[in-house]
Amino acid sequence: MSNAAKGAWWMIAAAGALTAMAICIRYLPTYSVLLMIFLRNVINLVLMTPSMVRQGKAIFRTERLGTHAIRNAFLYSGNVAWFFGVTKISLADVAALQFTSPLFTAIIAAALLGERIGGHRMVAILVGFAGALIIIRPGIIPLNIGTLSILLAAFLYSCAHVVTKLLSNTESGSTVVFYMSVTILIYSAIPAAFVWQTPAWADMPAMIGLGITGYATHYCITRSLAVGDASFVIVFDFMRLPFSVALGWMLFTEVLDAWTAAGALIIFATGYYSTVREAKKSG
Repeated sequence: MSNAAKGAWWMIAAAGALTAMAICIRYLPTYSVLLMIFLRNVINLVLMTPSMVRQGKAIFRTERLGTHAIRNAFLYSGNVAWFFGVTKISLADVAALQFTSPLFTAIIAAALLGERIGGHRMVAILVGFAGALIIIRPGIIPLNIGTLSILLAAFLYSCAHVVTKLLSNTESGSTVVFYMSVTILIYSAIPAAFVWQTPAWADMPAMIGLGITGYATHYCITRSLAVGDASFVIVFDFMRLPFSVALGWMLFTEVLDAWTAAGALIIFATGYYSTVREAKKSG
């Protein structure tokens, strides 16, 4: 199998894992999202321990502990918003609105890192956000707090992506992952203590599933980008939408809205266009 094909399959697996995580959240309706995030991080850290042990002491070395703390504050806040949004709107809407993240990233990178937004990219950003408006339809349908939560999550994840660019100059990937796991566990422990609820045995499969799917999503994306060109494999991230539509229909009787499908296609197309254009410029 070619590297391109491997990269595609890894990205499809990541899309499936992320959708599965959303389903696990849906099957835990009696638990606070703050508690779910904490327990997911505990399981995630356990799964990552063997890999971290193999890295040795080098994994602890960092010159930018404060930057790690800022990045992971964005990630944790994004997790809270995303988990909450998943409980409020359809899985298809979650997937579609999350495609706005690359658009937010471009704007934030321009503001904080001085990256230039050319005419083509600016048009792509404007068209992409028009796609989001097609899904949301403000003034036509009531604005859902779940919709706002997913958009907030996309924005916060984009902030984290921009900070990751700053870290990549001095930190190894393993170090970034290690401090992400530990810091977010600390951040999530305090809020979880106030909403603690011992999980019932019947809910343990879904709780464990949160940790496994979270770890699998990160691992599969990393593997995909390691073996395939980003401008190619990112196409297969769109599989999140059909996965979400199919499983949302089978498990929760959710039906895909034509507006959501159209908006998602526009958002993803603009993000893909920007990715391919940047790859050609840098290559």
